[in-house]
Amino acid sequence: MSRNVAGVVLAAGRSTRMGVPKALLDAGGATFVNRLAETLSRGGCVPVLVVVPSRRGRMAEAVARGAGCAVVNPRGRGGQIGSLRVALGHLRDLPRPPGAVVFSPVDNPAVAPDTVRALVRAWRRRPALTGAIVVPVHDGVRGHPVLADMSIADEFFQDGLTDGARSVVRRDPARVLEVPVPDSAVADDLDTRERYRERFPAHRRTRQPQSR
Repeated sequence: MSRNVAGVVLAAGRSTRMGVPKALLDAGGATFVNRLAETLSRGGCVPVLVVVPSRRGRMAEAVARGAGCAVVNPRGRGGQIGSLRVALGHLRDLPRPPGAVVFSPVDNPAVAPDTVRALVRAWRRRPALTGAIVVPVHDGVRGHPVLADMSIADEFFQDGLTDGARSVVRRDPARVLEVPVPDSAVADDLDTRERYRERFPAHRRTRQPQSR
């Protein structure tokens, strides 16, 4: 089994609650999408895929300037689980598929590379019967990104995943390895302007992009 770990940024959503293209907002000097792709890359993920809604437009242009490679889920079809399926399908078709994948919604751009490294280390050292899924935990709260062993990739394609990827993560607690981290950003859910301003105060941000 490959010990390589890929990274996936789920960025094909429409950001209806934020009201602007969330993935293109400034996250302290880089867009959400590029900062998170860079974090996964620095954390040891190769390749890093960014799931986008189209090959054209500002999103695809932004990804082309960053550390990730764009793959398309047209118009974000199927939500986040639909985007994760697109990425997993791409990874399984590679000449040398990874042994695991670290995936995150684009809502968590402030996550530290050390957090990603901690997940990868835990997976590589995991006990024989645990660690098919590795999650970061901060102050008792689970967060993102999540690492999944590619041996369970088929489960993300099953019907009836009412909570998307969470349905797979929660299915069998015995195979989930929790990794405590000091990184509060793992629990971020920057879906509103208020939460965005809390994480990235105005003096640290550039002008927000306008919605189209």
